[in-house]
Amino acid sequence: MGSHAGRAGPDEVRVPVGQALPGLEIHALGPAETPLEAFVLIKTLDADGLPSWSYRTSTRLNREELLGALTVQVDVLRKELRDEWDDD
Repeated sequence: MGSHAGRAGPDEVRVPVGQALPGLEIHALGPAETPLEAFVLIKTLDADGLPSWSYRTSTRLNREELLGALTVQVDVLRKELRDEWDDD
């Protein structure tokens, strides 16, 4: 992956998500859901126009909890891709 931001350095400033990712949209949370933390995976283009990957976090996340959530998402994606492959 390209760059990361698990721990902000002394000169790194946190900004609202909409300001950090201008022009991007995501699906809204449900009316009874309150956001607590976020991990955002971002595909970017560098100064030379080459694609790369970065991630940003809203706060210092619990790493065990994040690993669990990402593992579940990987397993779900793997199953969806396998199911698509099997359908053909």
